[in-house]
Amino acid sequence: MRFRQTVTAFLALSTALTPAVAQTTAPSVSANPNGGRPEIHNVEEMRKMGGYTAPGARAYADMAAEAGGKLWPVTLYYRCQAVRTRNPLKAPAPKPIEVFDKVYSIGTAENNIWAIDTKDGIILLDALTTEEDAKNVIVKNMQTLGLDPKRIRIILITHNHLDHFGGAAYLKALSGAKLAMSEADWTAEVKWGTLPVKAADDFYLTDGQTITLGDQTLTVLLTPGHTPGTVSLLFPVKDKGVPHMASLFGGQGSPRDVASLLEFRRSLNHFADYTDLMQADVVLSNHTVGDDGLVRVAALQKRKAGGPNPYVVGREGVVRYDAEWRACLSADIDEAVFKAAPGSLNPILNGQPPRQVVETAK
Repeated sequence: MRFRQTVTAFLALSTALTPAVAQTTAPSVSANPNGGRPEIHNVEEMRKMGGYTAPGARAYADMAAEAGGKLWPVTLYYRCQAVRTRNPLKAPAPKPIEVFDKVYSIGTAENNIWAIDTKDGIILLDALTTEEDAKNVIVKNMQTLGLDPKRIRIILITHNHLDHFGGAAYLKALSGAKLAMSEADWTAEVKWGTLPVKAADDFYLTDGQTITLGDQTLTVLLTPGHTPGTVSLLFPVKDKGVPHMASLFGGQGSPRDVASLLEFRRSLNHFADYTDLMQADVVLSNHTVGDDGLVRVAALQKRKAGGPNPYVVGREGVVRYDAEWRACLSADIDEAVFKAAPGSLNPILNGQPPRQVVETAK
């Protein structure tokens, strides 16, 4: 019975999202809320837009399109590119909205920021780029939704890129919240910005750790690849009282060297172990490009009574999301190996530790 309900919900969700993602060319902003980002929906489009030349890479890219093109066409284009391109985002910031019971989207058109309200205070996931962002986006959006920023008790930072930690020091000063980040990322040198100084009440995030505030518990996983200490999260949510399990992978952009790509894929495998064990049926992201967030928020704003929540993708959806991402990483690996100079991969084959080279700040 549960399987039948999951399939029914998946089909209903696909139908609900179809008007927003059915176009095969970059849409106008008025026609599509995704901000003009390119989309890949199927194998044919992947072969035209992916740019892979290695036979194995093309096969992996085809698999990615088959797995996720229907639910995540924006994310699929972002993940599966043999030659990385950046397209300007032409979309206004989405209005802050309650996505699940007491779980709120309060970010920008680029960055998802999540606020989880509990009886003992608020958990914030990431902090945008600057103090001005924290004031003008996070604080303002929280107030719009009736949330008191001074009730923030914990700020979890998924990784040490400026657009995720930049507003943290201000928010800590405002609320007295504890900051948390992995030790690998907190002690690393960063290219942009200055990491907040770790205070006595702040703490490191570790693999398998659980963080509880009030009636909410989050599970933390170390998932290096995007940065040396990227963390990912799983936590229960409710949609109008119906329980679900949310998954959020903490790093989006893929590195370009083979060793780091392999490490990223191992991290995705680690995350999949937990999404399976905890039966995740919701996909969230800290970037709108990571969960087709602009399209989903727009669909949520139009949701009718009894209609599906566009963020609830079911077990099939989570499995497809994982398969899409894994296949895109594998396509990048195969393409890089195909083009590598003879002997250049010997250190990896001989078991030397991976070299961290991060391509993007996403």
